[in-house]
Amino acid sequence: MRNIRSIGTTPERMVMRELRKRKIYFAKHVAKIAGKPDIVFRRKKVIVFIDSDFWHGHPGQYTMPKTNVDYWCSKIARNKERDIHVTTELQKEGWTVIRLWEHDIKKDFDNCINTIITILSEK
Repeated sequence: MRNIRSIGTTPERMVMRELRKRKIYFAKHVAKIAGKPDIVFRRKKVIVFIDSDFWHGHPGQYTMPKTNVDYWCSKIARNKERDIHVTTELQKEGWTVIRLWEHDIKKDFDNCINTIITILSEK
């Protein structure tokens, strides 16, 4: 478990690298904002969370571990509840929240980047 990272995951690095390549500036892992978002565009008030398929319970990609099932069920359920709470709290504060799944970034990277760019251009 100690090898599992919450910061600097491959999907995060992919998205951040592409945004930098397009000269789109952002802050990363801002601890002062609820939920410690992965990418923050302060001037546009847009936040991006990149959710792991396992830790956030992707409906089609999440596979329940075979051992300690009760623990994992409650853990993933708490993570989902926290995600909903953080998203609604940030939206009340005027932020636009984008949540991208790890699976979507790996399968349709261009669409994920275009989603971010489209929302930024609307602001």
